[in-house]
Amino acid sequence: MVRVPAAGATCDHLARAAPQGGSPQEDEKRIMRRLSPIGLVAVAALVIGAPATAVSVAGYLSTPMGDQPVTNPQIRIVSPVSDLARIQRGKPIVIRAAWKDFDYRPDLRTPNAGTTLGSESQVVVDGVVQGHAHAYLQPVNADGSIASASPASFCVLTTIVSEDGNDGIAEGTCPAVPRGVYRLSVELQTNAHVAILKNGPQAVPSSDTVTIRVP
Repeated sequence: MVRVPAAGATCDHLARAAPQGGSPQEDEKRIMRRLSPIGLVAVAALVIGAPATAVSVAGYLSTPMGDQPVTNPQIRIVSPVSDLARIQRGKPIVIRAAWKDFDYRPDLRTPNAGTTLGSESQVVVDGVVQGHAHAYLQPVNADGSIASASPASFCVLTTIVSEDGNDGIAEGTCPAVPRGVYRLSVELQTNAHVAILKNGPQAVPSSDTVTIRVP
C-alpha cells in the first residue's frame, strides 16, 4: 500500500529527510524517481493543498486500495431464489443474500456514496474484508442481452437478518420496476462503495446474479 507523506510535506522536506548523497536538488530528484505514480500524484496534491488520501485526476479518483485479505469472501442470492422468479408488479423488491468470510458492517459505509466513492482504503480485520453489499436490477432485452448498463433499481442490503461470526444473511429493499425481465446482481463492497480487493487474481469474484420477471 502506498504511504502518503504527512500533510504539509513537500519535496524539499523529503529531500532534507533523505540521506545526503549529493546536492539537495539531486536528493530531491532521486526521491521523486522512487515514488510510484500514485505517490507522485499525492505529493503534487499536497503542494496545491488537495487531500492526500483521495486525489481527483482528470475526473478519476486515485486512492490506495488497502490491504489484501487472507480469505476470499463470497455472496449468494437467497431471495428471489431461482431463475425467472416472479415479482409482484408495483411492489418494492426484497433482496436477501448470504455472505461468507466477510465482516459485514453496513453501518460503517461512507455517506454520500456519489462523492465518497473509493475515498477510503479497504479495511481488513484479522484477514477478513469489511464492508456491505449492493443490489442492482438491470432490464434484459428479449434476446437476453442487457438493455442498459445503468440499473433500473438499486439498493443497499442494510439489514442483517442473521449472523454467525463472518457468515450471515443480509436484506435490502429495492424500488419497484416496470413489467419486464431483469438481471438481479449483488456484489460485496468496501466501506467506500467499491468492489473489494480479492486475495488473488484467480479468486472468484464476490458477486452473484439471478434473472427475475415482473409480469
